[in-house]
Amino acid sequence: MASTAREVPPPPDAASPRQTFPATALAECWPDLPPHADPSSEARARQAVQSSTPELLGRWAVECGAVRLALAGLAVVFPTARTLPALTPRLRVFTDQHSRGTDIGDYVRFVLLLAARDDNRTLDAVETFTDAYWRGTAHGAPTRARALHLLGQMLTKVGTVLARSRAGDDTTAGAGNT
Repeated sequence: MASTAREVPPPPDAASPRQTFPATALAECWPDLPPHADPSSEARARQAVQSSTPELLGRWAVECGAVRLALAGLAVVFPTARTLPALTPRLRVFTDQHSRGTDIGDYVRFVLLLAARDDNRTLDAVETFTDAYWRGTAHGAPTRARALHLLGQMLTKVGTVLARSRAGDDTTAGAGNT
C-alpha cells in the first residue's frame, strides 16, 4: 500500500535552521573555538572573579543563605589557593544549619562536594540530582562541565527565590529552604 503523505516544502520566507538556531553554527566548529571567539576572554573573566572572590567571601557573615550559596558557587567555579580552604569550614557550618532534603541544604552539600574536587563523588551527586530534580547533561560531557551545569540550575533557582523574598514575600526568605 503506497503512502499518500507527501513532503511539504517550507514556505519561501522560512528561516533556515542555521538562522533559527545559531547554536548549530557553534556545533559545526566544536571542539575548536568558534571563529568569533576571544580565546583570552575566559582567562580575563577568571582573573577578575578570582581577584574579587576573597573580598566577597569576607561578606559571608552578613549575607543571607542565598547570597552565601552564590558566593560559594563563585569560589568553587573560580577557585584559588586561598578561597577553597577558607570556604570549606564555612560550608560545613552552613550544612549544620540546613538539613539534607531541603533545597538549600542539598545545594550547599553539592557545593561542598565540588570544593573537595573529587570527580567520582561529584559524578555520583550529579547523577543523583539530575535524576531527581534537574535537566540533565550529556553523559559524555566531562564531570566538571556537568557539575557546573547543575550548579547553574541550582543558583538560578536560588536567585529566583531571593528575588521574590526581596520583593516582600517573607515566605521565601529561606532561599529555597523547602
